Amino acid sequence: MGKRHRSFLSKIFRIAFLVLSLSALWGAAKELVSLAKRKRDEKEVRERRIEIREEDRRADYAFIINPSKPRAQKVEEAVRSFFAERHMQPPMFIETLLEKDGYACAKEALKKGAKVVVACGGDGTVRTVAGGLCGTGVPMGVVPIGTANLFAKNVGLPTDVAEALKVVVSHGSKRIDMGSMRFLDSQNPDFRHRFLLISGIGTDAEMIGLTNLSLKKYLGWGAYVLGGLKSILTPYYSGTISVKKEDGTTVRFSGVRFRSFLMGNCGKIPLIDLMPGASYTDGILDFKLVDTRKGLLGWAELISGLFYQSKAKDPDGQVPLSDAFDMEEIRGVGAELSLKEKAPVELDGDVVGKSARISVKVEKQALILRVPASSQDIDATGYIALGELRRGAGQA
Repeated sequence: MGKRHRSFLSKIFRIAFLVLSLSALWGAAKELVSLAKRKRDEKEVRERRIEIREEDRRADYAFIINPSKPRAQKVEEAVRSFFAERHMQPPMFIETLLEKDGYACAKEALKKGAKVVVACGGDGTVRTVAGGLCGTGVPMGVVPIGTANLFAKNVGLPTDVAEALKVVVSHGSKRIDMGSMRFLDSQNPDFRHRFLLISGIGTDAEMIGLTNLSLKKYLGWGAYVLGGLKSILTPYYSGTISVKKEDGTTVRFSGVRFRSFLMGNCGKIPLIDLMPGASYTDGILDFKLVDTRKGLLGWAELISGLFYQSKAKDPDGQVPLSDAFDMEEIRGVGAELSLKEKAPVELDGDVVGKSARISVKVEKQALILRVPASSQDIDATGYIALGELRRGAGQA
């Protein structure tokens, strides 16, 4: 019995040892498979990142440049040097002309295969280039060399050329809103006149139209003061205005008399935050319906009221009441205007024509903008997470 017992125990131990060995081998095999999978994943991610950086080097950057700007030639030289120092493919340059604005230049850049299109000029160039890129999925960079560079300042983009170029070639991107306007009584009622900042219908457009552009080169925004004094004598405008709110309800002003109907995607202009609540990422436009009385006094009180609102600690603070002006403030996703006669229209400080039947809407997050902050937005940055790569491959 002793020998049998020892033999039985020996078999039990051998079986147990075999089971443990197999278990250990199984565990080791699983660990090796897991390690191999991790290595494969790391290699795939590494290769993808290298591929992305190589795409950066091969990327076709198109610079839409306004040659009328005093610094245009020096900026173009700086851009060429910037790309050469980084051993990047030289960018293409497309100049705006009187008969070819930023919109047409942006479309030309897209046809030539540009992967990033850069607006190199003032707010007018930025606006028209953005209009051409809106909804395309192609990022827009900005090198601001204009008089005011209001868009860059509102969004927080650097105004120094070297710093702006660093942002242009980075993968930091953000989706932002654009406003769009259609002139329903024009020969092309479906064309969308897009804007990024503040646009208006009425006296503000009249003021801009009366501003001496040559004087603007020397006085900057101060030149608009003279145009504003002239525009005080212009007539009032009247008609029906309907604003569609985010919840689908409509605010209607029937037979209203006004000086200006303003709409904002960004709110800051020199000295005044005209629309403190405006945000370029919320999918909403801020509207102001403005009327003045008492001539110059009415305008003076309106401007001082807006200045007071800008300096108030409460961003939603209201402009002080006055019997010299009226101002209705509404937030919405669109507006319709039916006026008794055509009124001048300005987009981000550029007069674009006259119309009596106008449709306005917000195009939510329709433009991809290169910004300093990083983003994981696949369409904006070009970065694709590993899981998304595999899911995409599985669906193909």
